[in-house]
Amino acid sequence: MENLEEKLSTIYLVNGQTALQYLMNVSKKYRQIATEAIFECLRLGYPLNDMEISGKARELLRKRNVIG
Repeated sequence: MENLEEKLSTIYLVNGQTALQYLMNVSKKYRQIATEAIFECLRLGYPLNDMEISGKARELLRKRNVIG
């Protein structure tokens, strides 16, 4: 877990906030999917802002609900 926290503390969103700071403001219920969304946005080259992260999180949840 600490390794993940270290990674998240080195990733910066467009607004200058770290990904870890961003996730601390997300409901615990959604932190896991938001974390996955951040890494997916990075992989796809999307800007790291709330709109992109929350949109990707919703997309990931929809895919899970269809599969699961």
